[in-house]
Amino acid sequence: MMYSGHFLSMKHAQHLLLSVAFVLSSWIATLAQENLTELYYSGDYREVINSSASLITSGDTTLNTFYLKALSEAQLGQPTEAIATLQNALSAHPGELRLSSMLARQYFDAGNYVEALISYTLLVQSDSTDVASWLKLAEMASFRQQYTDAEHALNQVLAIDSMNLNSLMMMGDILNRHLHTGAVIYYGRAYRHYPKNQKAAYALANWYIQSKNSGKAIPICEAMLGIDSTSIKFNKLLGYAYYKIGEPVAAVRFLEYANELGDSTAFTFKFKGISHYLRVDFTSAIESLNFALKKDTLDAEIYFFLGASLATTTRKKEAMSHLNRSLKLMQPDPSIVSRIYSEQGNLKRLEMEYETAYDLYNNAWKSDSSNVISLYFMASILDNSLHLSKEALVDYQRYIDALDHLPEKENKNSQGISVRAIVEDRIVTLKEELFFRDED
Repeated sequence: MMYSGHFLSMKHAQHLLLSVAFVLSSWIATLAQENLTELYYSGDYREVINSSASLITSGDTTLNTFYLKALSEAQLGQPTEAIATLQNALSAHPGELRLSSMLARQYFDAGNYVEALISYTLLVQSDSTDVASWLKLAEMASFRQQYTDAEHALNQVLAIDSMNLNSLMMMGDILNRHLHTGAVIYYGRAYRHYPKNQKAAYALANWYIQSKNSGKAIPICEAMLGIDSTSIKFNKLLGYAYYKIGEPVAAVRFLEYANELGDSTAFTFKFKGISHYLRVDFTSAIESLNFALKKDTLDAEIYFFLGASLATTTRKKEAMSHLNRSLKLMQPDPSIVSRIYSEQGNLKRLEMEYETAYDLYNNAWKSDSSNVISLYFMASILDNSLHLSKEALVDYQRYIDALDHLPEKENKNSQGISVRAIVEDRIVTLKEELFFRDED
């Protein structure tokens, strides 16, 4: 009986020790979790990563340990590491939405849109009211220029929350990108719901200006400047709106203030200078336009108004130089003009409108004398379609002469050589035909 009692007391002691060990380990684990949370909120992300990695290595599979580690990695801009942590976490906690959502975001931040698309699609399939996931799907579709998919995702958001600012703005941006007038509906709705939101206000005001309805942009800009009078963006936009409605005095006032606030863009100096010109303040116009010219040397309007302003002074030669530069910048590249005429000639030749086609090829040649193939097409029309052998002979010879004046590299391309051989043979044949017809 004594041995039996001793055995029972030992067994009881073992059970008690195991219970104490279990409670102690649970307390230590809880303490470790609390310590991780405190470290995270104190901003010591590297220590969170190191401590949580040690806990995971020792066998800790607690969701919060993985989650805090991944959060810390994300905070330090380490999406690849965060992705690996979250994948391990989901192996231990499959289907956990908080982990799945964060994994989708890390795929997105890492630029891995293929995996992000799969992850966010699974999230909205799991919860069709997940606004954040629908917005990410819309953003990725827009980036990939799959605008129909983007509109579908945004419509899902608006069906859940008709006042969702991000969705309204993205829908407006997509429609605006396609020059769809419906953009104003979404921009307008965003601005009505969030009248203090600068992004919504700017998008709507800018849309009105681009749509040649600048007067409607003015009260929007004024309202935003009532909130923040030092906004360069809205001072500049308001000045431009006044310029567009033909009020240069007001335009100068707001564009000048944008300059005073620190704006030094070519845009502001340009339209301030043009507004000075319209006010007949040529000295101020010259000053502003010279600043604009330093920022942008390829703007024909800057050269024109600077030249026009200088023309009112004794600096006539300088004025003429700027006006000539303006004219040159306004003229398209001759080779492009020639190509356009050639394409039009091809169309008319296919439609058998040969005289019109001939004139278009002739315009192509006049626009760019290096486009010698146009001379060949002209001669071919005269020869084969209009049956004007004498005139065709002249154009064939012009083609040969033009080839001879081309740079050696261009003259020796295979197409030029083969066409030249055809033309030379045809010239001989036409001369013989004209001789026997006694038309030489």
